[in-house]
Amino acid sequence: MIETLIAGLIVAAVMTAVGRLGISAMATSRNQSSRTSIEAAINDHIQLVQMQDSYLTADAIEAETGLNTNLATACAEPSTFLMNHLQRADVAGSTPNPEVVMEWNNSDPYLLVLTYNFEAPESTIGAEQRMIEVNPNFSSQCYRLS
Repeated sequence: MIETLIAGLIVAAVMTAVGRLGISAMATSRNQSSRTSIEAAINDHIQLVQMQDSYLTADAIEAETGLNTNLATACAEPSTFLMNHLQRADVAGSTPNPEVVMEWNNSDPYLLVLTYNFEAPESTIGAEQRMIEVNPNFSSQCYRLS
């Protein structure tokens, strides 16, 4: 009788441990799934930005109508021009989560900084951010104007 009671307690302890491992694995899987979807949204947005940047060539700037712009005005502040182009192309706010913040660097007018802010799915981490720096594609043509 005592052997049966001890065996039952051992089986109960093992089943409790296995249950906790299962719950932990499911929580980790959910967090990983959320993180994967956030990182995928960031990568998709970066690809959209790079696509719009590659379309924004010197010839495309000269051909744009209705903006009263030319390459010389675009070269005055390339990062600002690219940021405005991304906003016109509706790329700027296409990801609600993570939040995208675009800002130009005052010390380097050829650099646009995109910051992706989001809350980490893991409760112990908190807020996170990813930053990329974009040098406008057309800015290589600006040196020939000088």
